Amino acid sequence: MNRALGVLSLLVACLPATARADSDGYYCAGPGYLTYEMRFSQGPGGHRVYVVRFTRADGIRPPIAVPLDDFQVQGMTCGPDEVVLVGGGRRYAVTLPASGAPSVTSTAADRVPAGALPNLGHWATPGVTDLASDGRAGEFQLAIARVSRETPGGIEHYTFTTLIRRADAPEAPLLESVRLFAGVFLETVD
Repeated sequence: MNRALGVLSLLVACLPATARADSDGYYCAGPGYLTYEMRFSQGPGGHRVYVVRFTRADGIRPPIAVPLDDFQVQGMTCGPDEVVLVGGGRRYAVTLPASGAPSVTSTAADRVPAGALPNLGHWATPGVTDLASDGRAGEFQLAIARVSRETPGGIEHYTFTTLIRRADAPEAPLLESVRLFAGVFLETVD
């Protein structure tokens, strides 16, 4: 009995701390932009990566949708003028020109980056993240909020993700905001 309990304890200890189902909403940010991918949460239309640019002079621009092949994102990095997504044995490079629409190129990927990806969808961690721009630090922020409520079938979790632009004074109102994600999922109680 003690040996079986010891083996079971060892197996549980070896399990990952978090297990995530196939999801979307992975993101990264570069100087003056944030990009995130969606496959399921935005309804029909396929897999897309969205690029949202922001500057002190122009504020927050509307998201630009860039179509992608359908794959599960396993890695995502943002550079000064390029976003790289990896998954399904492919590497997708999204070039971000100073003006004009982003473009995508795809090549075979021989390895997948390790580590957890930040998420702004259903798997998001609530909080506020400062984003780098050409303005002062903290002028642009990614704000993620979650509220939950009990229902007869379980617990409904509401997630709201917004890119915001703050005024210079902390107590001043927000200058502008763009909702990037709003969704609800039901956690059933069995």
